[in-house]
Amino acid sequence: MNVEIEKARLTAGLLYSDHHMKIESIEISVFELPMYPSVTRVAEFGSSSEPRWKQAFPAGGDVPIQVIKVVTDDGIEGVCTVGDWRFTELNWQQIATLRELAVGEDPLDRDRLWSKLSAASRFLNPVWWGGFDNCLWDIAGMAAGQPVAELLGGARKSATAYYNTAGRTVEELIKDGEQGLAAGFTTLKDHLAFSYEENIRAFESFRDRFGPDIGLMHDAALASYNFDEALVVGKALEATGFIWFEEPIDDRLHEQNIKLCELLNIPIAGAETLMHDPALGELWLKSGAVDVLRVHGRHGTSAVQRLARIASDLGTNVEPNAYGPLFGLVHAHIVCGIQNIYWFETAPPANGAAMGEAIGLMNPVVPVNGTVAYPATPGWGAEWDWKQFEKKRVAVL
Repeated sequence: MNVEIEKARLTAGLLYSDHHMKIESIEISVFELPMYPSVTRVAEFGSSSEPRWKQAFPAGGDVPIQVIKVVTDDGIEGVCTVGDWRFTELNWQQIATLRELAVGEDPLDRDRLWSKLSAASRFLNPVWWGGFDNCLWDIAGMAAGQPVAELLGGARKSATAYYNTAGRTVEELIKDGEQGLAAGFTTLKDHLAFSYEENIRAFESFRDRFGPDIGLMHDAALASYNFDEALVVGKALEATGFIWFEEPIDDRLHEQNIKLCELLNIPIAGAETLMHDPALGELWLKSGAVDVLRVHGRHGTSAVQRLARIASDLGTNVEPNAYGPLFGLVHAHIVCGIQNIYWFETAPPANGAAMGEAIGLMNPVVPVNGTVAYPATPGWGAEWDWKQFEKKRVAVL
């Protein structure tokens, strides 16, 4: 018997009874929120013989958002968003498969459910049930009378958040960064998408304007560097004292990523586009293709916990990407709970808290003076206005 399951059952008074809690039903509520982007465009650059592409995001529109509720025969209900701002839906086949395989199972036996769902997922994408897994953690926390952060280890009561700067020019980015600093943040991350030469000049401008004590990070997800450009950029980031170099080249260029990690001293944070598959994250970590592994709660807290343990054995961190499920609550618990995670990313989306409030979540995560904390109540600690929830809901699956 899993020790964590024993503890949860003992706290809930179930361990020595004939009754084991069972999943009774799984409900999917659908909302429409103004997310972005509803589509992704690409802009061409480079030579005609070897075109290269940069992503370009138009204004978004209303898109479906799903909230999953797992109901147990003990009356405990686990609730979480299916994804975050980008990955927000389960399809009909996934929903039917989830009900077929999970209803009647013990919600505290997450390892069994993980194994069972994995066995049925050859054609359904890795870890598509991440939102369901997060509901199981919510149930476990309520059964044990503890916040999920404490179930994960209770590493800290609050965590440091970093601020993503926005702007079309270097001056606009600096101005926005100054607003972040005025709000109490001490670390800023850019997503520069200029040429690599222009980006290097921008790094120098950031350091000159913000000074030596402000933490700076560079996310190259929109820059589309090739290997040679990334190497030059990495050296420039080292010279200007940046914390990490994120997504320097395509994640799938495995050997080039290993070589880049070997040639640069600045930590490489990556494998973000592979986060849907924890097995690939493990491979990238163990092979040295990343120094810091990006993870996401939408793929399940169990996946994040497993990868964090592997990273810990290797002497490094995993770091959650973006605001995360349940409008920041899941990532707040994960960052505060797990020892070898340090940062909470405040966006995207920048208006995540307002979107949560729009569908009835009364306590989405809002950083205060550059820090975030988790609710000190069992499970995720989400507080819902269920009348608002039902008012905004457009469908139940």
